[in-house]
Amino acid sequence: MAKPQQYQPPRRKEPGLLGNLISALAQLVVWLIISLMLSITIEWVGMVWFWPEQGSEHAKAVLATDQAYLNQQLYDQSIVIKNDIVATTHQAVTWIAQQSWFETIIQSVPSASTGSFGVFQEWVYDSYQRYRDYLQASTYVTQTFVIRLALILFSLPIFVIAALVGGVDGLVERDLRRWGGGRESSNVFNLARRSIVPAFVAACVVYISLPFSISPVVVILPFACLLGMAVRIAFERLKKYF
Repeated sequence: MAKPQQYQPPRRKEPGLLGNLISALAQLVVWLIISLMLSITIEWVGMVWFWPEQGSEHAKAVLATDQAYLNQQLYDQSIVIKNDIVATTHQAVTWIAQQSWFETIIQSVPSASTGSFGVFQEWVYDSYQRYRDYLQASTYVTQTFVIRLALILFSLPIFVIAALVGGVDGLVERDLRRWGGGRESSNVFNLARRSIVPAFVAACVVYISLPFSISPVVVILPFACLLGMAVRIAFERLKKYF
């Protein structure tokens, strides 16, 4: 009697290069949104506990300092795309500053002296006046978020150079290991390969979430070195033979 064939589930199709790219971009967007929410939350907590006397002026001062960092990119006229990025960033910052839709809605609603709607309108207006400084601070933080995104774009060559240096050094070490009979470790390779993207994402999250202004090089450079080290280890631990 013939044995019944065992059911084999269909093999899961691995995503291609385009699928991986779209997935990585989607994850980056999600982390950027999380960074924006985190930076706003940190600013609000600071307004309550750390700089209550400054209020939203603290976020405004951070915005002005980061704006000065961005304006320094205008000195280099050799690359046209840099001027385009700076101009687009300025337009985005100006557009965010003009979005006072909540205050416009409150002022456009006719006043009602009696009834439940009048009580609700008065409560909304009082709440807006009470937390107006926090909403203004969130506007400044959002503008700073856009400016820091532009500064991260200008810092991309640092990550590229770090990855190239790490890749070349890793390939040299791989050849030395190949001809020297060294051992392989797939666990180390997989761990290093999976650490490349988080190193870049962590740089974005940390720099965007900082509640104070600092030169982007101070934050970007250490994470670029970590990314270069991860690339070096990944290339070093590649298989000796394919």
